[in-house]
Amino acid sequence: MTTAVADVKAGTVRATVEIAAPPAAVFRALTDPQELETWWGHPEMYRTHDYQIDLRVGGKWSAKATGGGQESVVRGEYLAVDPPRVLETSWEPSWDQFRRTIVRYTLEAIPSGTRLTVFHRGFAGEEDCKNHAEGWERVLEWLTGYLARIKKAAV
Repeated sequence: MTTAVADVKAGTVRATVEIAAPPAAVFRALTDPQELETWWGHPEMYRTHDYQIDLRVGGKWSAKATGGGQESVVRGEYLAVDPPRVLETSWEPSWDQFRRTIVRYTLEAIPSGTRLTVFHRGFAGEEDCKNHAEGWERVLEWLTGYLARIKKAAV
């Protein structure tokens, strides 16, 4: 089950999910361009594509998203890369005039797989913060479903 909580006063979102996959597989799904294109998005909402990733502290990343006849871009810089435990990046979306927020993924090994916590900070407005909480719930459900399909296909 995915939970995402927006603290609108602090301008933060904390989302958590337990995934039946080891931390290395979850980390790879968050950083491999081909895997990201496979799971991040939904045909009825948007699909992500054209990932450019330089996975190192100071390295840049970007992706395009297409949906509803619109194309947008999200870009950022890696601030922490510690596989398979921590990934932190700036998040700069075109739909918000590339305003910078920070996303930190923390992966913890648990008996059933991985507890993934996403901490997204730097929101200036309540509505933006709430919308991102809803967005992170969807994204983490897509990720969980993708890794479940991979696991099932491997059996």
